Amino acid sequence: MSTARSGGQGGRFELVDALRGLAALAVVLPHAVGLFIYPDASWLSRCFLRLADYGRGSVQVFFVVSGFAIAYSLRDAVHDGFSLGRFLVRRAARLDPPYWVGLLLTGLVTVIRAAATHQPVMLAAPAKVLAHLFYLQDILHFGQFNVVFWTLCLEFQLYLVFAAMMRVMSFLVDPQSESRPGAWADSYGWLMVATFFLFLIVSHAVWPMAPGWFIPFFYLFLSGALAAWRTLGRVSDGLFQLCLLAMGLALVFKPELPRVLGFLTALVIYAAIRSDALHRWLSARLAQWLGRISYSIYLVHASVVMLFLGLRTRVAPDSKLASFICLAAAYGVTLTLASLLHVTIEVPCLRLSQRLKRAPSARASRVGQAPLA
Repeated sequence: MSTARSGGQGGRFELVDALRGLAALAVVLPHAVGLFIYPDASWLSRCFLRLADYGRGSVQVFFVVSGFAIAYSLRDAVHDGFSLGRFLVRRAARLDPPYWVGLLLTGLVTVIRAAATHQPVMLAAPAKVLAHLFYLQDILHFGQFNVVFWTLCLEFQLYLVFAAMMRVMSFLVDPQSESRPGAWADSYGWLMVATFFLFLIVSHAVWPMAPGWFIPFFYLFLSGALAAWRTLGRVSDGLFQLCLLAMGLALVFKPELPRVLGFLTALVIYAAIRSDALHRWLSARLAQWLGRISYSIYLVHASVVMLFLGLRTRVAPDSKLASFICLAAAYGVTLTLASLLHVTIEVPCLRLSQRLKRAPSARASRVGQAPLA
């Protein structure tokens, strides 16, 4: 089985990072579409409503690339020494502080809007705040402070379930077993493929793709995870092609744009693996910078857009030029705030997460890493 070369520093892959950054930019559009809604019907409104659909669907890109990144980071988790609790603590250290800043920014914008419109500020119930801190607001039906946070709840569920699955695999399969030359997959790969097909069927036949639970999105996450397994040589080219074919055929039954974009993301990653281009495609500095600050972009953009939407509505409600100026300004302010949040909060959190990472166990050292791409 041919494999792509290994990840760079920290196991990073430039294409995966860039896809995350571009998706973060695209997700701004569905929240900024209100800038292009005018008192009278307009072709520009129809155009941006269509673009907003693509931006909304690009959320699925996050699930696929997250699956790749998490699976690659847990490539040795099947050996003993992997701690599910430590993994969750590291994820919380990495994700929670920037998320809390996003919550505070949402509250600040709410206060500003209330003051500008002479409305009273409604304080959130303590239970709703607590639910947000544990990513449970959708499951407990409290609603979101910020419309984009539903995906963060799903991401945390996906991380938890996948890590738990890796832990279960470590009990079910002998970690000494290695993939034989010519085999379609090692034991872990077969279990992951079986789980992928199960959730692919459930998502397209039973469970609608709606916020709340991870179930209809898990097959997208696993498609990225299987792509990472492919780079490691744990899943053969033919078996991964079969998974991609199943994803494509499933679109016949549910040809929804988000599913299509998720499938295309997995397809692009596979094409890069085949071309040994995971480190070459979209490796320009701008794309990599967007990838680094993508989480912060996602956290702050809706609040920023809300401010500019209110500004345009009050100053020039029917001006197309004002709409484009506000959109450009919203992107500029979003990128500026995201860069500041990344440098001041995210980078220290990343360093803390790395310090919490446990050194490989002696047994893992004996077994050795799987063949790297």
